[in-house]
Amino acid sequence: VVFGCDLNMEEAKSDLINVLSSLEAHWHVLEAEVVEINRDIEYCEQCLRKYGEWFNSPLQYLRELKRTKKNKMKEIIRNMESFNNNLQGGKRLVKSLEKQSPVSVLHAPQTPAMIAAGVSEDAPHLLGGHGHMSTAHRQHIIKPVEE
Repeated sequence: VVFGCDLNMEEAKSDLINVLSSLEAHWHVLEAEVVEINRDIEYCEQCLRKYGEWFNSPLQYLRELKRTKKNKMKEIIRNMESFNNNLQGGKRLVKSLEKQSPVSVLHAPQTPAMIAAGVSEDAPHLLGGHGHMSTAHRQHIIKPVEE
């Protein structure tokens, strides 16, 4: 997916925040359920000792339920770690790209920041000496806006 074409940046940010928030909320729910299941397992073990084999089947069910919930929790953690690893990898990539070609020298269409800074559409020094290019083929250098 190319940002700006199929999905704009704000939608992507919103989706990412929603997914991470939802995963965290589900993890907390699962954690609370596991705590409750642990209590029920303890109680069921007491009943098994006190009343016999009748409580063996519910005890096995509770242990399997706990295992299932713990596996979901592990899956959530793996997904969140994957998000973090991708973010860190993206940051490293941006840093290495900026060392090679800082954003201030990349060619791109005129931005609102450039317009606000008073950069002229016809400024030949921004065209790298190609002042006679047609308007459709002009590219400008993005310069940081000083605040």
